[in-house]
Amino acid sequence: MDDSRVVPFTLLGQAGVTVCLAAGLWLWQGQVAGVSALLGGATAVIPNGFLAARLLQWRAGASAASLLRSVWIGEIGKLLLTTLLFAAVFGFVRPLAPGAVFAGLIAAQLAVFGAVLYGGGHEEATTKS
Repeated sequence: MDDSRVVPFTLLGQAGVTVCLAAGLWLWQGQVAGVSALLGGATAVIPNGFLAARLLQWRAGASAASLLRSVWIGEIGKLLLTTLLFAAVFGFVRPLAPGAVFAGLIAAQLAVFGAVLYGGGHEEATTKS
């Protein structure tokens, strides 16, 4: 997979896994579980999107210090966004299924590993050819 498409592919994968899990839980356990899983996945996808935006704005030819600054700002922003989103979900959303919230979060985070494995496997296959 082209390096420029890995990040959008990963974010799309996270969103897709979240939506599929939320739909499955909605059908299996009802609306509250489905919406809760969707919110849990969003608490992973939105901060990861922020981090991705910070990292993708770095330009070739810029200094290593500017890249490091972008990484730090991206990571700190990601942690703050995650905290704020969790606080908003658990503070304002009623009724809520906490297990489904965490299931959505975990599923979205695990999608990152799937994207890395998929992208890594493709890269390895092209270098062997």
